[in-house]
Amino acid sequence: MPQKIVPLVCGEFYHIFNRGVDKRETFMDREDYLRFYQTLHLFNTIEPVINFDAAKARSKNGQTEKVLVEIKAYSILPNHYHMIIKQISESGISEFMRRISTGYTTYFNQKHERSGALFQGKYKRVHIQSDEQYNYLFAYVNENHFVHNIRNDRQICHSSSIHYQGIARSKLIKTPADEKTYEFSANQTLAMQIYNERKRNKIEKVIFE
Repeated sequence: MPQKIVPLVCGEFYHIFNRGVDKRETFMDREDYLRFYQTLHLFNTIEPVINFDAAKARSKNGQTEKVLVEIKAYSILPNHYHMIIKQISESGISEFMRRISTGYTTYFNQKHERSGALFQGKYKRVHIQSDEQYNYLFAYVNENHFVHNIRNDRQICHSSSIHYQGIARSKLIKTPADEKTYEFSANQTLAMQIYNERKRNKIEKVIFE
């Protein structure tokens, strides 16, 4: 069955995710995680982006630029990633994800001496249509390392959970960190509940359709 096309509309929120081709690792060391994290930051602009180094040099000027998207949550794991994104500019998500996929794949292939696609086809997207769905996904994305029993070493380049706990500030998140309002334990519990229910095919449509 062909995949349902989900329209991308400005002002709306989406769950964006993808994994490595053949489920391979796409982030193999801290340098890879940091590069993807920086790419998410530097490529989020309506201005043309030539490459990573040019975007980094322009960023050092400190000029405030209009963005393509607003990132609300993210998790970067060894073989996949999740994000909750709000589209800000017309076609913003499409352009942002094109830049991310092309830029990071080029970096990874050069570093690890490989060629070809790195991610499993085009990124997947789910339109978030209610507060309940948003809250479910917010917990699931932030605490995805916990769900998969993967240690994130409290690094901001791994998960926005670190930002919301007030441990470190993420350049990707505009929402102020407030450890008093982020229910860390409750979100971990909810994330695990979603994961288990998904395995029993009880919650697939909320997260992945």
